[in-house]
Amino acid sequence: MSKKPLSLTIVPMAVIIVSVFVIGIAGANLLGVWKTTNTKEPVKIKTGEFAGLPNPADIRGSYTWADVGKAFNIDVQHLLTAFGATDPAVKVNTLETIYTKETLPAGLEIGTGSVRLFVSLYTGIPFTADEGTVLPISAIAVLKEFGKADSSLIADAESKAYNPAAKQQSAAAKAPATTTPAPASQPAAAAKPAETATAAPAKPATTATTVKAVPTAENPAPAASAKTTSTTVAGTAETHEVKTGTVTGKTTFKDLKDWGLTEEKIKSATGGKIGPDSAVIKDWAEPNGLTFSELKPKLQALLDAK
Repeated sequence: MSKKPLSLTIVPMAVIIVSVFVIGIAGANLLGVWKTTNTKEPVKIKTGEFAGLPNPADIRGSYTWADVGKAFNIDVQHLLTAFGATDPAVKVNTLETIYTKETLPAGLEIGTGSVRLFVSLYTGIPFTADEGTVLPISAIAVLKEFGKADSSLIADAESKAYNPAAKQQSAAAKAPATTTPAPASQPAAAAKPAETATAAPAKPATTATTVKAVPTAENPAPAASAKTTSTTVAGTAETHEVKTGTVTGKTTFKDLKDWGLTEEKIKSATGGKIGPDSAVIKDWAEPNGLTFSELKPKLQALLDAK
């Protein structure tokens, strides 16, 4: 009698596949390889004096203040005080909605990059911030008391820190002074011998204005190292200097294209999305589920690699 070849039916095969899958996950869990949640742990520095320590450059905008404090062994209250926050569970990228381009002077940014800079100065772990990234003045007091970085680095951060109080005082100092008329009971000047004086005509008040020279055939315009864009705010012309090839909070999608990036290249950094040419990247990012602090280094890397 001939023997029938062994064969697997559908049910036993399904049981085997599920068993292998379950056993594989259990083994990965035991080895610490399988993770189902984001641990919010920055990558470790691999070489040099600080090898094995978390890298401030890897702090993401999706981290909460509590995540940052835990990862870098920082008292979360120090972080909240430094940035004027109150809830440890709030994400650090909310700074970008608090300190907007209307709030800060042109060219300055306070966002996730500022948190990286603060952590670096607090812990002494090195980090190089992007140009224009500054700290709020409230962070400087915390760093002076608890910061482990060289005092010269903290002093440099203080010299660039954003101080809204100083800005208000500066505006008040520029306000025109009011003249209080002399009281009616003051003795008349006629008691002195009559004097004839010729008053010099009053000079009209002037405001400093920057006038751009128009190039002519005799005076051609010099080569420019920066692209200049003008914006009119409340009837007052403001000129912002944007360095060619440097991504800042004022950079538009048209700037990126003018500097040589194709739409495909831009989309590779923005998750396949792109805004209109006139859109400022920083303003466009948040409504599209992105953060400027994460887009900026990616776009800058594409420009630098051209």
